[in-house]
Parts: sequence; C-alpha cells; structure tokens
Amino acid sequence: MNISLATITETNEIAKFIARLNQQKSTHIGYVGTEFEEIVATLEDDFVLENGHLSFVILKNEDDEIVGAIGLDIDENSAEVWGPFGDSVSEEALTILWQTTLEQFPYVETAHFFVNLENITQQNFIEQLHPKKTGEHLTLTISKENFVPLISQRLVPFQTGDEKDFESLHNEQFPNTYYDAKTIITRINDNNKLLLLKNEQQELQGYAYFEVKPVFGDASLDYIAVSPKHQNQGLGTLMLKEVLQEIFKYDNIIKINLCVSNDNDQANHVYMKAGFKKENILLSYTLER
Repeated sequence: MNISLATITETNEIAKFIARLNQQKSTHIGYVGTEFEEIVATLEDDFVLENGHLSFVILKNEDDEIVGAIGLDIDENSAEVWGPFGDSVSEEALTILWQTTLEQFPYVETAHFFVNLENITQQNFIEQLHPKKTGEHLTLTISKENFVPLISQRLVPFQTGDEKDFESLHNEQFPNTYYDAKTIITRINDNNKLLLLKNEQQELQGYAYFEVKPVFGDASLDYIAVSPKHQNQGLGTLMLKEVLQEIFKYDNIIKINLCVSNDNDQANHVYMKAGFKKENILLSYTLER
C-alpha cells in the first residue's frame, strides 16, 4: 500500500474512483456528485494547489490502483471533507490516510463531514474521531416535467445592504449548517443565486439560495426559509415555486436537488406536495483539531 499527496495528473483517476463509489449509498459522500465530468471540473476548480498537486491524499494498492482517498475543499482554516472514500480497505488504513491528510494540511483547524446514513463504514470511522454531530439532512429531487410554471414573481436578488438581515435570519434558521451566511454571500455568482422575499416595508420575509451548474445540467436548492414573523402565510410555498421556475429557465436543467433538515416535517410536507421525491438521508459532522 502506498499513500501520497495526489498530483493534477491523477485528476481523472481520482474522479473515476469517486464517481463509482458515490453512486452507491453504502459509500456515498454528500459533498460530492456522481458524474465523472462534474467531479473532474470541481477538482480542477477547487482542489488544485500551487505546486502541481491536489488537496487530495490517495491510497494505492500493489497494482497502482486507487483504493482510498480523502480530499479537502479548503477555505482558509476550514475544509469540507471529500471522503473518506474506501474500496474494501480496513479502518486502520483509513485512519492512516486521515492522519496523513492532517499532516499535509496542518493549517486546517475545522473539518466538516457529510456522509450518507447508509454509509456505515465511513460513519463508524468518522465517529471514532469524536466529532460534533451537527444535523441529519434529507435530499429531495424534482423533475422539470412535473413542474407547473407561475405567472408573477416576487423574489429579488440579494444586494449590498441586505447582509445584516440575511445573516440574522439564516443563522437563526440554520444554526449548525454546512454554509453559514458569510459563506453563502461569497459564493454568489451568475449561477449561484441568493433571492430574497420582502414586503412593501422592505422587511425580509424569507430567502432562498440555490446553485446551478448548467454545463452538467445540475442544480441544487441549498436553503429556503421564512422568517418566523411571516410564517403561516403561504410564503414558503410561494418562494419554493418561484425558485423552481427560476432554475428551470436553464434549458438543460431537467431536475433539481434540495437538501433540508430531516426533522422538519412541516416544511418537508410542502416539498413533497410540490412534487419532490426522497433521495438520500445525510449526516453532518464538525471536527475541531
């Protein structure tokens, strides 16, 4: 067995390995997609280091085949952990792989994990590190063919000056989540959109944040929330339908993914009524070094 810091020349090999494992619930990691091309693009965009390496540590067998991998999508001193991915490797091997990853990136102080409920091997590995479990999440999906378009629209794009109200509502509604308010704001671009719902007095009633990857025909609705002050007015359903319509404007988007808290039965009922179907249950953990 050989453990090493991956190089950019191994990008395709890593992507192929991850895509194969991530299509199975028993080896599925929530931060990662399942399509080879999408994984390659993300590795090239978010994991390339200045020295020609990737922020990925890989384990190869005697035949020089990847059988284990851990990647870090690093943002300053914190990181989302891609993995650990293991193909019939021991917990001891995963532990050595993780220790090597920490040694390679000593400045990463906080690690976030996002693992499928049916991925028992990785759950057991993560839990023996004694992290803080931060939530249980449900991923849902809806197809364009099941959506009925709307005529009017009330949602408006996030603008400078909205930071305080948005941060207050987001942190209140999602106190222990994978993207805090500041992270969401930094991720906004032409395809990552934060839309707000305001009343005539310009009070923030709710918001939705979604990301679209047109090249891959993929979209995810990461957050949608209504202020407690404005609940029970049908605003959640209104926002949900408007967001779906906005995303389905992309010609090659044929389905939308949504990640929500698994214990929010009232909200999840709204999603189901809108046509969403259950896909995965994911567990989130945070580990401080």
